[in-house]
Amino acid sequence: MILPRIIISSDRSNSGKTLITSGIARALSKKFKVRAFKAGPDFIDPKYLKIATGSPAINLDIWLMGEDGVKQTLAKYSKGYHLGIIEGVMGLYDGVDTRYSTYELSKITHTPIVLVINCSSLASTAGAIIKGLKEYGNANVKGVIFNQVGSTTHFNYCKRSVPEGIEVLGNINFDKQLTIPSRHLGLYTTEDFNKAEEVISYASRLVEENVDLDRLVEISQDTKPIDNEVTIEDQSKQEGIAYIALDSAFNFYYEANLDFLRKKYKLEFFSPLNNDRPTETPDFIYIGGGYPELHLEELENSALTKEWIKRNSERGVKILGECGGLMYLSKELIDAQGRSYRMVNVFDISIKTKDRLTIGYTELEPIRINYLSSSTIKGHEFHVSKPTQVGTDVQFAFRNKIGKGIWEGKDGVLYENTIGLYSHLYFSRI
Repeated sequence: MILPRIIISSDRSNSGKTLITSGIARALSKKFKVRAFKAGPDFIDPKYLKIATGSPAINLDIWLMGEDGVKQTLAKYSKGYHLGIIEGVMGLYDGVDTRYSTYELSKITHTPIVLVINCSSLASTAGAIIKGLKEYGNANVKGVIFNQVGSTTHFNYCKRSVPEGIEVLGNINFDKQLTIPSRHLGLYTTEDFNKAEEVISYASRLVEENVDLDRLVEISQDTKPIDNEVTIEDQSKQEGIAYIALDSAFNFYYEANLDFLRKKYKLEFFSPLNNDRPTETPDFIYIGGGYPELHLEELENSALTKEWIKRNSERGVKILGECGGLMYLSKELIDAQGRSYRMVNVFDISIKTKDRLTIGYTELEPIRINYLSSSTIKGHEFHVSKPTQVGTDVQFAFRNKIGKGIWEGKDGVLYENTIGLYSHLYFSRI
């Protein structure tokens, strides 16, 4: 059976996609078993979608996974569910030009699109935007939901402007309660926003009252089969323990990556912020991205955790630090006032925590033997930190064919079996 599914997209970021998608997912979860997906290499929005449905949200990224990988992932994580809801990334056509975009994802998965249009600063022009989004690439746009509507009159102007063939499924009025605060890397994570459940519940109620969910479900059924929907599961047994850093400082993980690790390891979680020191011997330590820059004093004071990581690094245990994890594994982090905070000191690197935003896809070519890959791998980087000093003895595992990397076009700083990268990786493709 093919899972009915829709993509919720828009003309830009900050249109309200995440909250409206979460509201739709929560509302429909009362009748169906809903699996949420997130287009692109996003770690934050899936957290809200998980709260909305009760099931982990899964990323679908054409650059990281390839077309076949996207289809296989969609098929794998659709099993046992009645309905799929995919939240788009940025605007409909945004990617590398139009490649790796929500539009391209819709094409390769044969999934219809429902637009969310923020009408806070426009009215009849909404129709021109909708027409342009549909006709620019002949996108499979089936419906629209207007967001941030000011009044019935305002809604009617927007509604009358919609081109023929696209259904108006409803509207959400401007509401100060319907907000999630943002910071330098996007929305607040659910770990740091204690009103996430409350806001999603409120969004769900507004969606139920103002959006034609029955028609939306009908649109989701206009979905064609995709290729490669049958995948063979790896039957390998778990061997050893993988420890995953998880707290408000480190929480950027793809659910599919954790599932990949579960095939090989028993997963245990630890918190550097709580100064945890696990007692069992690890076979792998994974420190993901997040917001270490918001917890500098706590991380400097995490003496037990730092000693445990450093000792295991020197023993040759495989350790991977991505972005925030790289920062924690470095010698020091320097805040905006120039104060230095001592970190694990596996790598002789000093990092300024606040600089210009670096964002984009990466492609890494190995230049030293390492356990991650002996061939070119793809990733994604997204950070505002910047190294200010790299020791002369520091060795790198990869050269950036695409992307900025850590230092002089190189990524993947290497010590024994410890690797720290700015790139976030998708494990099943390396």
